[in-house]
Amino acid sequence: MALTADHIGHRVVVRRRVTVTGGDGADNRERFSDVLGELVDLSESSLTVRRRDGELVVVDLGQVTAAKPVPPAAVRRPSERELERIAALGWRGLEEERLGDWLLRAGNGFTGRANSFLPLGDPDRPIGDALAFVTRWYGARGLPPRSQVPLPLAQDLDDELAAAGWRAYNPSRFLVSSLADLLAACPPRPDLPPLTHESVPGPEWLAGYQYRGQPLPDGALSVLTNAVAPTFASVRDSTGLLGVARGIVDEGWLGATAVTVTEPARRRGIGSHLMRGLAEWAAGLGGSQVYLQVAEENVAAIAMYDRIGFRTHHRYHYRIGES
Repeated sequence: MALTADHIGHRVVVRRRVTVTGGDGADNRERFSDVLGELVDLSESSLTVRRRDGELVVVDLGQVTAAKPVPPAAVRRPSERELERIAALGWRGLEEERLGDWLLRAGNGFTGRANSFLPLGDPDRPIGDALAFVTRWYGARGLPPRSQVPLPLAQDLDDELAAAGWRAYNPSRFLVSSLADLLAACPPRPDLPPLTHESVPGPEWLAGYQYRGQPLPDGALSVLTNAVAPTFASVRDSTGLLGVARGIVDEGWLGATAVTVTEPARRRGIGSHLMRGLAEWAAGLGGSQVYLQVAEENVAAIAMYDRIGFRTHHRYHYRIGES
């Protein structure tokens, strides 16, 4: 066997012999089965591999016929444009209109993402004309003109908006990880209740999601459910609700949003427990990567996401113009 203690923490593949019991009086027979995942333990008699879905597989060394480390697969770094496009599928406005490569969104004023235009390229007209159209479009809906500006993708537009007097606010990070890394960083917590999932959030979930520390406004439910098959996860024990989160899978990416831990339940690992539950749910739908978006001012959330392996892919902020 080519594995040593130095390989703990690395991806490995283990080929083992397993006995298959025959039916209808047939003899038992042996076959080979492969286990692929992270090597988490190696003793004199067995090894333990954590599969991508988080399952721990203990293999008797006497069953092992071959074992070797697996080099990490080359991962193509997705572009800002690609990730922002996918994220826009997971959190949408109730009305949307395209202006060339700009996506205009309006959603009753609930959240910046659902009530701003997202520039993923050039509009279909000169910038001045495009901004005039944007201002009229949002004004007709009783909203100020607003842009979510991914950086450095839309740096030129950001300069144009600044020159036009659009005010910048809410600098935010776009964080990414793989589901495999997230599951490895958030081990199972048998001491905590499992997550429950709903296709539509109930009153308790809605009360548990404190958007920027405030109760949800009217119209929030329409924005939260305006996606393809989101899940609304929650965890509770005998004392009541501990935390909530929303998940959506688009094109293999889990979008984790609305992750909220109730005040009495903080500093108990509920946040990472929620993230693991979302990752397990997404893995069952074929997801392989995860993203989330968090405001720079949310220092506590950023610290937690750093601890569980998220990295900053890019940043963005909003700019708001005069109505």
